[in-house]
Amino acid sequence: MELSNAGDHFSTQMKPHSSTPIVNNEANTIRITHRSERRFLTRLLHLILRPFNNHLGRPSKPHPPGSSPLKPSNAIRKHCSVTNRRDEATGIYIADLRPLLTPEAKVTKHIYYFCGGGWQAPATAQHWQTCSKLARQMPNTAISIVSYPLAPNDPAPKTFPQSLALYRRIMAQSVEEDHRVILAGDSAGGNIVLAVVLEALREDFEADAATRPPCPVAIMAISPSTDLRRDNAEIEKIKKHDPILTPLFIKSTARAWAADWDPADRRLSPINADISLFARAGVKVNGITGGYDILGPDGRLFRDACAKAGVSGEWLDWDKQMHCFLLTWPYGLPEAREAMGWMIDVLKEV
Repeated sequence: MELSNAGDHFSTQMKPHSSTPIVNNEANTIRITHRSERRFLTRLLHLILRPFNNHLGRPSKPHPPGSSPLKPSNAIRKHCSVTNRRDEATGIYIADLRPLLTPEAKVTKHIYYFCGGGWQAPATAQHWQTCSKLARQMPNTAISIVSYPLAPNDPAPKTFPQSLALYRRIMAQSVEEDHRVILAGDSAGGNIVLAVVLEALREDFEADAATRPPCPVAIMAISPSTDLRRDNAEIEKIKKHDPILTPLFIKSTARAWAADWDPADRRLSPINADISLFARAGVKVNGITGGYDILGPDGRLFRDACAKAGVSGEWLDWDKQMHCFLLTWPYGLPEAREAMGWMIDVLKEV
C-alpha cells in the first residue's frame, strides 16, 4: 500500500495486492493491509521510550469517581468548537467536536470515541488531536469523545452497565437524528466498544421482539485489548520488542478493570463473546494491530475470529509497530501518519 499526505490531509492509495483477504474465509469478508516498514524516527522513538516503559501513561493517583468533563487544549479550540454535555440518564460526560470552518454542515454520520489509558486515565493530548483531525477531515461527520468512569474507583462492574445504557441512548438518538453511528476506541477504549456492542447485540437477538434496536454501522478498534486473561504465550515472546507495555502492567490494569468479575467474562474479554453477532447485525469491525505490541497477538486472534464468523471489515497490521502507534502521528512519525490516513479513508467509506 502506498500512502501519501499533503499538508494537513492524509490519504491512502492502495495497490491491488496490498490488501488481501484473510485465509479460511470463503466470503473474504475481512481484508488485511500488511505493512512492515520501521523508519529511522520510529526506531529512535522506540529506543527513547523503552527505559521508561514502566512509567509512561501511568496515572499518579486514582481518577476521581464518576465521569468528568473533558478539557481540550487551546490548540484544539483553534480548529474545532468543543461542547461538553452530560447524559442525564447515565451521568456520563461527552465532548462534541465540530470543525470551525464548517460548523453548520449536515451531519449524516456520528463517531463516538472511547479513549484508552488502561481503563484508568482520561483522554490525552494525542486523543484530542486525533479526534480533531477526524472532525476536520471527515465531511458531514460529528465526532464525540466519551468520558466513561475509570478504574479503580469505577471498575467494569460499575462502568460497564453505564456504558451499555449510554450505548442504548446513543443508538436511539441516531434514529431521531437520522445519522449512522460508528463506535471507535484505542486499547482499553477499543475493548469497551467491542464488548458493549457484542453484549447489546446478544440481548437484542435473545429478546422476543418484532423489531430489534438499531446498532452501529461499524467499529474501529485501534490496538484493542481483547482478552483480559493475559495468558497468550506470544506476550512473553514479544515483550522484549515492546517499547511501552510490559506483561506486569497489562495484568495490573486488567485486574483493576475486572475487579470481582472473572477476566474470562465476555463483557471483559470480547474474544469470548459470540462474535458472529456482528455478522448477523451487519456491523463492520475494522481495526489496527502492531507487531511490537504485546496486546497485538490477542487483537489478531479477535480479527481471525471475526473472519471465521463472516464479519466484514478492514484491518491494518503493521509489523514492528508499538501499541497504539497511530496516536503518535502529531509528532510527524511517517508510519503513524500513514496509519491515520488509512483509518480516515476506511471510516469515510462506512
